[in-house]
Amino acid sequence: MNKLLRVTFALVIVAMFSASVLQLFFANYMGANSEYGISLGWQREIAFWNLAIIPILIAINIKYDWFFLRIILFSLIIGGMGFGTNHLLGFLEDSSKLTSLVGTLENYALVLCWIMGWGLEKRKLRNSSQG
Repeated sequence: MNKLLRVTFALVIVAMFSASVLQLFFANYMGANSEYGISLGWQREIAFWNLAIIPILIAINIKYDWFFLRIILFSLIIGGMGFGTNHLLGFLEDSSKLTSLVGTLENYALVLCWIMGWGLEKRKLRNSSQG
């Protein structure tokens, strides 16, 4: 797997784990800085979702498989576009919540990296099969 994908997966693993800790143990803080407000149950759900995705990202880094890498990238791209757009809509509703703007930029940047990484990986595989 190319370095761009490995780095973005590592960043996402760290970010998801960090967010999970904050959402589980500092839910009031997280909710107070979100346009959605404080909802302990919702914060826990997001944390558990993040924790459920982390093993998938670790696994694809340990055992490379082109088929599963494409499925994971496709899922991450759909999720990143959805989360980024949701954050953007939240920011447009209340521009004082800068965390939503950060979430928008972060998610869209990751989507761009995953698309570029997918293209690099596809090119690398095509070149190795021709050689």
